[in-house]
Amino acid sequence: MVVDLEGNMTNSQIRDCIKSGWPFFGVTSRGEVMARYVPYGPVFRWQQNQMIPTPLQGGDLLWWLQAVEEDDDG
Repeated sequence: MVVDLEGNMTNSQIRDCIKSGWPFFGVTSRGEVMARYVPYGPVFRWQQNQMIPTPLQGGDLLWWLQAVEEDDDG
């Protein structure tokens, strides 16, 4: 996995990690902290001072991230 000098992951890299099922820790371009702690486990998101599992996983989570990005662009 390639990250920039500050350790940030791109949205594309985060999507690849979600698809692959491997653990990761990253911050989206919108500033959302997302992580997977165990292989093929749930993806967590920082909310209200704690990491909570996202309600969507896998392809559904990727669709949601894309929809949020499009809303921010529009």
